[in-house]
Amino acid sequence: MTEYLSTAKAAEYLGVSRTTFWRLRKKHPIKAYFFEVSVPRFKRSDLDEWANQFKEN
Repeated sequence: MTEYLSTAKAAEYLGVSRTTFWRLRKKHPIKAYFFEVSVPRFKRSDLDEWANQFKEN
């Protein structure tokens, strides 16, 4: 089953603050899912793929 995370949980999962997560999202968009009006949720698999672009080689 796919797990959808709130903004706070997504930031925690990635190990960054909510503010940092929002700043990164603004600069590097990630797909968000809306099950409730104006409440974004994020798939763990999307977060993993998205975060890979920030890893240093």
